[in-house]
Amino acid sequence: MKYARYSLWALVGLAFIGFIFINLPQKTDVETGTIMPIAGFNKGVPFTLKSHTGRVFNSKNEFNDGELGLMFFGFTHCPVICPTELQKFAQIMDDLPADIADKITPIFITVDPERDTVETLQAYVPLFHEKIVGLSGDVETVHKVLDDWKVFYTKVEDPQYTEYTMDHSTYVYLIDHEMNIKALYRMNNTSEQIIDSIQKMVR
Repeated sequence: MKYARYSLWALVGLAFIGFIFINLPQKTDVETGTIMPIAGFNKGVPFTLKSHTGRVFNSKNEFNDGELGLMFFGFTHCPVICPTELQKFAQIMDDLPADIADKITPIFITVDPERDTVETLQAYVPLFHEKIVGLSGDVETVHKVLDDWKVFYTKVEDPQYTEYTMDHSTYVYLIDHEMNIKALYRMNNTSEQIIDSIQKMVR
C-alpha cells in the first residue's frame, strides 16, 4: 500500500508540474536543449531570505548588472535529485572560466523550511561547493517565495515512516540582477550544456 500511495503522489506531482510546464510559453535552444522563456513567466519576484551563513540575502542587492544567479529549489533530506543537482552546480562552477564563474552566484532555496533551518543548511550546503548559497527563512516567507516563483512543492507523509518527504519541481533558473529569467534548465541538461548556455549570456 505504501508504494501505491507514493505512486499516487508522484502522479499528482507530475501532473501539476506538467500543467505549469505546458502553460509556460517557451522555446528551446537547439544546441543546449535549454528552455528559453519568451513570454508570460519570464520574470521572477525579488526576495529576502537568510543564508546558510546567517546573513540576510536580499536578491536586489546580490547581483550587479552583468552578473547572474543559478537557482534551484530543493531540500536537504532529498535522497537523490537535490544532491545530484547541487553536484552539477559544483561541476559548473569548477568548469566555467574563472572570469565568468566570478559573475555567477549558485543559489539553493529550500522548499522545506520546517526542517531546513540556517543551522541545517550550514552543515549541508558546503558539502557541495564553497560558492553555493543556501537560503531559508520562516515558513510563511519561504512559501511566499516559492509561490511567487511558481515552484511546485508538497509534503508527502506516510505513517510507516518517522519523517515526511517533499515532492517538488526541479527546474534550475538562470536569473539576472533584475530577476529576469534568462533560461530554465531541466534535470537532463548536462553541466556542459548549462556552461555553454551561461557563456553565451555573460558578456
